[in-house]
Amino acid sequence: MSETRVCRLTDDGMEAARRHLKSIREDGWVEMIPGMLSHPRYAEPIEQDAYVELRPFANRREAGQYLGERLKPIAEAGLAADPAMWSWLGMFFLDEMHHQDAATSRRIGEFAEAAYLIDPVNHDSRDKSHHRLLIAYDTWMQHGEDAWLLLNDAVGSMSEFTLRLVHSHEVFRSQGIVKLAHLLYADERKGKLREGSSGINKGTPPPGSLRRLLAVLNSLSLTYDVYGMTAEQLLPLLPAEFDRFRTAAA
Repeated sequence: MSETRVCRLTDDGMEAARRHLKSIREDGWVEMIPGMLSHPRYAEPIEQDAYVELRPFANRREAGQYLGERLKPIAEAGLAADPAMWSWLGMFFLDEMHHQDAATSRRIGEFAEAAYLIDPVNHDSRDKSHHRLLIAYDTWMQHGEDAWLLLNDAVGSMSEFTLRLVHSHEVFRSQGIVKLAHLLYADERKGKLREGSSGINKGTPPPGSLRRLLAVLNSLSLTYDVYGMTAEQLLPLLPAEFDRFRTAAA
């Protein structure tokens, strides 16, 4: 399979990508305009030589490992956070990332643009937390197998558990908190979340749930450096409502 040099989308490339995603949203899956990922008007090569090939990913682990290896020269040059590069990668792997239901035509949701593109001018850490490939890359590079449940998910998925952990920059960057969430809520033997882990999206979160954990840790941050502590240091600080999960973790 042929390799393609990693590029970044130009301003015209970003506009073309937005139009392409809009066409998919309104008309179903359509072919990308010729040259959108290679023509100088739309894309420019990253300064450091790095190459990718078009391929599917079984899960975030596979995507994170692959991109971690292929983007190593770019990361070593301090360019791995370039939003225009991740937008190019999002469009390059668009067909492989997008969930396809064989019974329906492939479409994307109204706000799905953030799953593939990052605005190079107006963006923050929350915008980056929605980009599916960047989530896979960052999860693998920062947490490795400590985040095994996140890594087991399909690249294009966004479960409640994932969203809670990646939405906050401080939480996702904390190796201790991500590992703690896995210790408490992820059943490694069954390969899934323990019952009562996530709760519901609205209303009062159940005692001991992930939403409650993040709220408790936020309160504890007034006294402790929770974002710099290990999972083992954080575990005994949790109140009694977490006992059933703490027992399971032990």
